[in-house]
Amino acid sequence: MADQAEKLRKLAGQTKKQCRVIAITSGKGGVGKTSVSVNLALALATQGARVVLVDTDLGLGNVEVLMGLHSFYNLAHVVEGSKTLEEVVIKAPLGLEVVPGSSGLSRIADLVDRDRERLIEALLSLCERSDFLLLDTMAGIGKNTVSFCTSADEVLLVTTPEPSAIVDAYAMLKTIHYQRNDVVIKLIVNMVLNSAQAQAVATKLTNVAQQYLGRGLIYLGHIVRDTHVNQSVMQSQPFFITYPNAPASRCVEAISQRLFYQSPAIEPKKKLGFMKRLAQNFGWAVGSDI
Repeated sequence: MADQAEKLRKLAGQTKKQCRVIAITSGKGGVGKTSVSVNLALALATQGARVVLVDTDLGLGNVEVLMGLHSFYNLAHVVEGSKTLEEVVIKAPLGLEVVPGSSGLSRIADLVDRDRERLIEALLSLCERSDFLLLDTMAGIGKNTVSFCTSADEVLLVTTPEPSAIVDAYAMLKTIHYQRNDVVIKLIVNMVLNSAQAQAVATKLTNVAQQYLGRGLIYLGHIVRDTHVNQSVMQSQPFFITYPNAPASRCVEAISQRLFYQSPAIEPKKKLGFMKRLAQNFGWAVGSDI
């Protein structure tokens, strides 16, 4: 047990290069979070970035479905040791790489040491091969989702103008804040009629966050309601690929450019790395000095 803990400590402490780890989340389902994850990942790839998208929605992973991809293997096979990471990674359009999730990892906190070691090794390898590691999380404030969000360098919070979605987005924001108050959270307002409606939602959430949590919330941009989005879903293809000139695609491109050129949120010297935070958030015995 002590030897395994030492291995985990060394793995979690390895940092070969700076990779921006971004968790994409939402307070509730039905706001287009996974669609945002998929299309934003593709848009970032067009900026010249090396991008890996990991489906950490371990119950209802839909990244493959939205992209028309098919795989017999997923991250759970890497963790159990039956497949290598290279056998699991799917090559997607524009150079994007996708790692399917699995309900078999629904209780990550309960993994045995050897499986934890394999998971950290896999995530470390993904960080080293990418400029952006995007984590498409499960909607809501479940243990796994909050742990991934508070481990990431940045969180993209997706909501819509629907009142219940705004309320749930604030609940998610508050939950993340109370577990790690220095994480930078950036807001994307999806399915809006126009920029004015999106700005109204962003202003409302920003004001509430400042008033009740004493923290900022960065408005990253909006995506308009667009019939091309539903059409692409029916075709199992990302709208950014199928309809590159559609209004929604142009919105995603604008968001990707802002994200690409924005500097990382926290000075590297003042923060723990993603692997260290992940290990601590899941309560793994890797020591407090990593």
